[in-house]
Amino acid sequence: VLSSIIYSKALVGSSYSAYLASLANTGDYVSFIVVGMIVSSFAFSTLWGMSYALRGEQWSGTLETTFLAPCSRFSILLGKAFSSMLTTSLWVVLQLILSTLVFNLRVRFINLPIALFLLLMALPSFLGIGFSLAGIVLEFKEHNAFVNFLTALFSLLLPISYPLVVLPPFLRYFSYLLPPTYAIEGMRNVLILDSGLSDLVNLILPLLFFDVFWLLLGSVVF
Repeated sequence: VLSSIIYSKALVGSSYSAYLASLANTGDYVSFIVVGMIVSSFAFSTLWGMSYALRGEQWSGTLETTFLAPCSRFSILLGKAFSSMLTTSLWVVLQLILSTLVFNLRVRFINLPIALFLLLMALPSFLGIGFSLAGIVLEFKEHNAFVNFLTALFSLLLPISYPLVVLPPFLRYFSYLLPPTYAIEGMRNVLILDSGLSDLVNLILPLLFFDVFWLLLGSVVF
């Protein structure tokens, strides 16, 4: 977050970008970047938390013992994902505090319940993708190169620090296939533009579709 904000401020020269305002209806790039980083942090922690944890179990020789426990393997995956999300939550709170104190972060904290609702709406799709990645990592027994590649690809496609309209059209289509895109856009609308829940129907409906799609596909792949 810090590097992105400082880099943006160096490019723009002030705390407001007129060009960003023409593209994203807000020129406050600090809030724009911080909200994008927060949602992507939760998405990445869910996606990679399961893969890293299971590969670690495999590496230490405890995976077989863990999978022989009298419980669903998906419950083990969920435990790995939620423990990773708990750690991420602490980092997010720290980011919010520091961004508010140092960079005068201006978001509508009163809309946090709606923002959290959107994040919960996106969570099943994050978990479904995580199931898929966990299965692929276990199959190929290599996670670093695979995870680094996907992290770089998702960072390019997701509107974390820039609006989607700056991407070439063919890349934009791939962005709309990723559930975090809708969560980031929705939380920006709520926390920065003060949109209500009724204004987010066009983002909630795709999230519901991706929730069902990725949970089913992720379960099959795993």
